[in-house]
Amino acid sequence: MQKYYIKSLQMIKELNIKNEKEYTKLVRSYLILSLESLKYISRTRNFRKIIRLANEV
Repeated sequence: MQKYYIKSLQMIKELNIKNEKEYTKLVRSYLILSLESLKYISRTRNFRKIIRLANEV
């Protein structure tokens, strides 16, 4: 699960994802976590905080 979490954060960073709608479109194309799973593992409901985490990876 941790591997997919890291991969999801890297995809946000590499593809410069700015909002939840863009991320949801990626879930269908790539093997990454769903938005709800990503929020649960990150322990936040705020997508901007997830973007900040992605930039740190």
